[in-house]
Amino acid sequence: MPDFAEPLARLITEFKRLPGIGQKSAQRLAFHVLRATRDDAEHLSQAILDVKDKLGLCRICNNIAESELCPYCSDPNRDPKVVCVVEEPHNIVNIETTREFEGRYHVLHGSLSPLRGLGPNRSRSRAWWSASGKARSKK
Repeated sequence: MPDFAEPLARLITEFKRLPGIGQKSAQRLAFHVLRATRDDAEHLSQAILDVKDKLGLCRICNNIAESELCPYCSDPNRDPKVVCVVEEPHNIVNIETTREFEGRYHVLHGSLSPLRGLGPNRSRSRAWWSASGKARSKK
């Protein structure tokens, strides 16, 4: 890496830690931040902190939520007996744009791959698999 001033080099290093961001992209982002106004940099840093401070996971479905329940689990018009299992929270957007699905979701936060030892016993999925098994056995 060329010799950059320490704060810029540190910012490049941090950007490189993001998925899909290599050396060149990290440098472009860092130089963009350097050219931006202090106000813009503060807005960016506050947005990052807000994501960490104000968001968590829905206690029912593991979707991103600002409170204990996500908007889908707190919606009384949604059918709790119909569940769509998705790999990541961003997958929900594609389904919601159809305006056809009226059930709830369960977010795995990763894929299931029995060949790689990634099954339903993963920590975030364990509770849902257990609950769904009880629901199936009640029928």
